[in-house]
Amino acid sequence: MPLRKKLFRTIMEKKAQFFSAWFLIVISSIVFYSFTAAGANLIDNLQMFFKENKVEDAQFITQEPLKDIKGIEKQNGADIEERYVADVPYSKDTTLRMLDAATDDVNLHSVVKGKNLSSERDILVDKGFGNAHDISIGNEVELGGETFRVAGYMAIPDYIYPLKEEAGFLKNPDAFGVAVVKQSVLEKWKDHQVYYSVRLSDASPEELKKQINQTNQIIKWTDKKDNNRISFIKGDIAGVKKMGQLLPVGILFISMVIILILLWRLMKKEYVQIGTLYALGYRKKEIIRHYLSYAGILAVSGSVVGTILGWVCLHPLLSTFAAYYNLPVLEVKPHVGYLLTSLLLPLVLFIPLTYYLVQRVLKIPPVSLIKGGERKVKVSKLERLFKLKELPFHRKFVIREIMRNLPRALFLIIGVMFASLLLLFGFVTKNSMEYLVTDNFQQVYDYEYSYLFKAPQTDHPESGQIGAVAPFTTDKESLSITGLKPDNTAIRLEDSSGEKLKFNSVIMNKSLSDKLGIQEGDSIHVTNELTDKSFTLTIDHIAVSYLGSMIYMPLEEFNQLNDYPSGSYTEIYSNKELTLPKEKIVSISKSSDTIDGFKEMIKPLNYGVAAIAFVAAIIAVIIIYILISLLIEENSFKISLMKVIGYREKSIMSMMIGYNIWFIILGYVIGIPVTLLSISAFMNSITSEMNVTIPVKLDWMSVLISFIIIITSYYVSLWLNHRKLKGISMKEAINRSTE
Repeated sequence: MPLRKKLFRTIMEKKAQFFSAWFLIVISSIVFYSFTAAGANLIDNLQMFFKENKVEDAQFITQEPLKDIKGIEKQNGADIEERYVADVPYSKDTTLRMLDAATDDVNLHSVVKGKNLSSERDILVDKGFGNAHDISIGNEVELGGETFRVAGYMAIPDYIYPLKEEAGFLKNPDAFGVAVVKQSVLEKWKDHQVYYSVRLSDASPEELKKQINQTNQIIKWTDKKDNNRISFIKGDIAGVKKMGQLLPVGILFISMVIILILLWRLMKKEYVQIGTLYALGYRKKEIIRHYLSYAGILAVSGSVVGTILGWVCLHPLLSTFAAYYNLPVLEVKPHVGYLLTSLLLPLVLFIPLTYYLVQRVLKIPPVSLIKGGERKVKVSKLERLFKLKELPFHRKFVIREIMRNLPRALFLIIGVMFASLLLLFGFVTKNSMEYLVTDNFQQVYDYEYSYLFKAPQTDHPESGQIGAVAPFTTDKESLSITGLKPDNTAIRLEDSSGEKLKFNSVIMNKSLSDKLGIQEGDSIHVTNELTDKSFTLTIDHIAVSYLGSMIYMPLEEFNQLNDYPSGSYTEIYSNKELTLPKEKIVSISKSSDTIDGFKEMIKPLNYGVAAIAFVAAIIAVIIIYILISLLIEENSFKISLMKVIGYREKSIMSMMIGYNIWFIILGYVIGIPVTLLSISAFMNSITSEMNVTIPVKLDWMSVLISFIIIITSYYVSLWLNHRKLKGISMKEAINRSTE
């Protein structure tokens, strides 16, 4: 009972330090459980949604409509669904893609809210588009001269991430959305198109394509893994889970070291009490149990509170991600594995190391403990290297403090480095996306409109520049090869040295080069997914371009290798809108849609950066505050003595604490390359299955803002500790000198 009273009395005496460490444990448990459980639930719901709603394995477009779908299905064992689609202007700069609801075997839609279609006047829209345009259930919308009633919100597996083009990478609900109507509506629609979705099961895609090409011609084929509307969500979920697994471990490590330092300082101050407990008859086990209780109480209470709050945060976090990806939340599981890990991980990490620490102290003989332990000041070899005799007292004092407390300085550097990594994470993400879109995308693609034709064209276009594109595969990766005229200026590529590249050679972009590990001069064997035509290319140049998995080559060579008509093209790039026969066009894409999508995406990202910066600042303040408060407590006698001698508080702060700012700066400087390397590995892992590489960038303004936040955190910590230093009385030095 006396030891139990002492336990809670000590915690209350040092409540600021213990609460700060406890708060870090709570934060780590919240982040770990909410993000890992959210990621796991997203994966569960995605797989369930894909399975129940029969997501496609591929989609394709043919030159002529398929006549015998049942016969093709029977021969290949595949499920093929004919799908009607029409892009309808919703407003001046907004397109709503209307799909038919008559699918039975592939890409079934689910009603997220409201009711299913009951008449030709009903329409279901994706929730993101509805929210962006204030479309509520029951509203009437006018599309193409006809009026529809919004029956509800829906989700559909092949538009889980609603992109206008399957090769796009930024959705923009202000400019594009998806809706479902009765098939009979689209059959009567003047400008509707037809494409096919397929579930392969055990069917061979090569055999299916071969059979279709015998009587028809596949002009576009997109596998599920190359369709960013389907594949992008997997990479993002992987990122959510990894962040939820890695970030809390770092916070727990910091928390663990802080608690161990707290207990070590506490036990050093209580040597006499521990020796007295021995003399009074307390057993070693009881004393060990007492000091283990400090770590145990912090770990258990922190993890329990953090896990409960993590469960509370899980639902809004899951709803936010689900809404962003237009994914219905079918069920939410607690995921017992992550739950138990969140509850037990702090305890598993803290108890063994605390036990080792207590055992180390208890190896000291009781007689030595009663005398206060062996408090010998050891002069290290490193300290002897400094010639301190000729230095003024102020500098001599600071150097000795640093040399005799190197572990504390090292931990301060590591703590600030971790806070800097967390702080810079948001800025690096923002800067990288800005570079990818506003710099790289706009620098490479110098056109507004891109028109893709159903079949190779030979007539000279009224305006714009021509090219030809087709999907290809290698043993490892799917890619696109584009043939361009040597003088093409619609696409502008540069190598790593900034030299402009002409399209009289074979050029691979950096994204594909990184994925395949290919350098200039290497060869690559590719197969045309539409015709099964294979050939080998030697890569002449690597272009600094990160969007898509792309190879560019001379147009004539492209046509020759693929047996396309000489001088033909399948794509036109133009800065103005062209008047072309709609029956010849497969798709039209606008570069401005990507830029607008980025602007929409960057708005919530700015809030995310601010939130991360706030959390990082709190962690930095906690780490620095605890270390400085421990430094003040440990040197209370010195501080008291300096006050007796006549030093002012400002001078004492400068000598005892002021030098720590250099460790803060060093920790931040080290944190910059560590952040860039860590985030580069993180980005590569989550984009490994995407057809895009995100280059890691950090601009000087972000570095400056982050530095100001870290330095501000340091001075906030000093302000919080100033009262503690001020509270040290001159009596302490006088009383101890008379003992």
